[in-house]
Amino acid sequence: MNYNDKKTIKLEELKNIQKKFEESIKILEKNIAVSVTNKLKLEEIKKDLKEANLKFSDAERCLDNLKIELNNIHKSDIDN
Repeated sequence: MNYNDKKTIKLEELKNIQKKFEESIKILEKNIAVSVTNKLKLEEIKKDLKEANLKFSDAERCLDNLKIELNNIHKSDIDN
């Protein structure tokens, strides 16, 4: 597998992470709209926000790892 293949795979993983994050945000926005008229939903929103934050943190961690890996691959290609 060459650099471009790895880069394509990592970009697809990144797109998948982005899609999942956007889906989570849409779910969260829907829950917020419902909760405006129902005070009992406030605790559920807090839970959803924490889950979205965890997913965002996971996505951020994956992006950082991808950046490091791509830099290492690039350095490796330069050294070779």
